[in-house]
Amino acid sequence: MDLAVDLAAAMPSPRRAIRMVQRNAIVYRHGWMVILSGFFEPLFYLLSLGLGLGGYVPAVDGLPYAAFVAPGLLASSCLNGAITDGFFNIFFKLHFAKIYDGVLATPMRVVDIGLGELIWALARGSAYAATFLGVMGVLGWWQGELILRSWWAVLALPAAILTAASLSAMALCLTTVVTRVEQFDTVMGVGVMPMFLFSGIFFPVSQLPVVVQGFLQLVPLYHAVELLRACTTGEFSWATAWHLVYLVTVGVGAFVVAMTRLERALIK
Repeated sequence: MDLAVDLAAAMPSPRRAIRMVQRNAIVYRHGWMVILSGFFEPLFYLLSLGLGLGGYVPAVDGLPYAAFVAPGLLASSCLNGAITDGFFNIFFKLHFAKIYDGVLATPMRVVDIGLGELIWALARGSAYAATFLGVMGVLGWWQGELILRSWWAVLALPAAILTAASLSAMALCLTTVVTRVEQFDTVMGVGVMPMFLFSGIFFPVSQLPVVVQGFLQLVPLYHAVELLRACTTGEFSWATAWHLVYLVTVGVGAFVVAMTRLERALIK
């Protein structure tokens, strides 16, 4: 009985977590351009590489280059939102603005703050994903060669939302490890940029050495790219289930670790 009570007390309150979402919405009410700008980077990549360079590139794994690269860019769009809201913004609130110290003076708990920030990052990533999927459909219709290759592409939106949630949880966990602004360069240069270049967004990972392909099984963006590509092409396999399980398992684990570390940092 006591264990059940303890578990219930440790669970986040969605009602309180929504207050954190409302706070972020109010802050961004006059800074909507900051949110809008996060959508344009993958769009520019799609236009320049998918449609521009893609006109000179032969089919990749049986797909037009635009159809091959687009789901990967969708995954990178989810990553952009996760890094911005789950890493940079939370780091600033935690170490400089001390927002959470004031929030904890209310009935809010650390786990409520964490869930609220995750919901906000998820909402932003989901908005990017939905808009980008619409652009993929329109561009495919406009150029006369479909980018969304199957009706199974309707699953790409929930898959992208899952991707955004998982990546946001990992970014939140990373925020609890980084202690100095100077470490941002390490995170972006050693972590995010290699993931962006080598996770199969722009070329099949089968072109890489076997050792590197094995290492990619540990890289979250690789699993996100493969899952979204399976949705947009309708080509599912047992590997698709593995990508799904990885994102769910690692995302949940990262959130639990992040809450534990945040609790130690904020409750003194």
